[in-house]
Amino acid sequence: MAENAATPQQPVISIRISEALRLRLETLKKIMFLKSGQTVSTSEAAKQLLESARDDRLELVDLLTEPTDSLLRIRGKADSGLSLSQAEWTMVAHYCAVGAESFMNTAQGQISYEILAEILEAFLAAYAIARRPKKSPLDFVYLMTLPGDKQVEAKAEDIGSDDVHRVVTRTIQMLRNSAQKRRKPILAVRNLYRLLDEEKFSNIEKLNEVLWPHWPALWRVCARGHYSLHRKPLREKVPAETNDEDFELAVQSALPSLEEGGYRLDLVREEGNEFSPRLQFPGMLAPQYPVCGYPRIAEFRRMLEELDLERDLRQWQGYYFYAHTAILENEERGVFFFARENGITFRFPMAHWQSIRNLFRRAWQAPEVIHTWGAQVLEYGEL
Repeated sequence: MAENAATPQQPVISIRISEALRLRLETLKKIMFLKSGQTVSTSEAAKQLLESARDDRLELVDLLTEPTDSLLRIRGKADSGLSLSQAEWTMVAHYCAVGAESFMNTAQGQISYEILAEILEAFLAAYAIARRPKKSPLDFVYLMTLPGDKQVEAKAEDIGSDDVHRVVTRTIQMLRNSAQKRRKPILAVRNLYRLLDEEKFSNIEKLNEVLWPHWPALWRVCARGHYSLHRKPLREKVPAETNDEDFELAVQSALPSLEEGGYRLDLVREEGNEFSPRLQFPGMLAPQYPVCGYPRIAEFRRMLEELDLERDLRQWQGYYFYAHTAILENEERGVFFFARENGITFRFPMAHWQSIRNLFRRAWQAPEVIHTWGAQVLEYGEL
């Protein structure tokens, strides 16, 4: 009997790559990790790049090598009403997935039910126009991130697009039902990214048409993801200083100062659209407590609005701040406040906490604050 021929080994090729290509491969490794949760080697990333070298995939890798500049260009196109490419939508969806999964250490730090529902609606709209078979292996992957479904469990592997549509629709209804607040399926945000990265669309204008209604929500979570990864806002660079005497910077209107219950709230402008609330306490020493930077201000405001004051021992836990209702030494109801970064602690009588909440509410009703804060929301996203 003739001996079996030895199985030929795959050739191993060593090549020297440019710095630009190395950066592209490093970016692709990060993309692959987000999808699978598993670390991949540079050679595996190169293999996928060669095997799936679609123009939109290569464009996405290029966009991700300079993410801040790329996202600013994408927002500029959106502001001008120009269509985005599939790769550009994919990049937005990539950062949405990062944003949704960031700051998740507390329930209060997660993205809202409403925003999550809208991202799933964007997925459903794009899913409906994808050029795909009625049944695809990806359908099972999409359903893995969504709440369980008895019909899907009974079918085992015989899953199709009807199942995906039904489960996603039911999940959206659950998220929009204020009386049915269950655990958020945060990982389902990955579905939009996977859909745009792996499925095919024959008409880019149709893709833009179905995704544009969801642009504000997508951008807010995308900007959140960018801040989470890079710790800087999506902000245009300040023009270089000039000696031109005719050149004048735009004059910014003053922000309000308000008083209530012995407290004073000053909003102090800083560079660009930034400003810091400074809360001055009553008493002879009149100490001030500053809340610095959009992420902390956004969380401080959420804490003021969302802490349940009607019941004792109700907690609010955020990334930067912690608070709970309590009974104080004099049997008076109040609020215990703790800043995680510096350990500053206060025990507020309930009337004092209400005064602080009212001050922030009144401040954010001022037109100049609404305008300035809206500009920061575009730069930082939903935090």
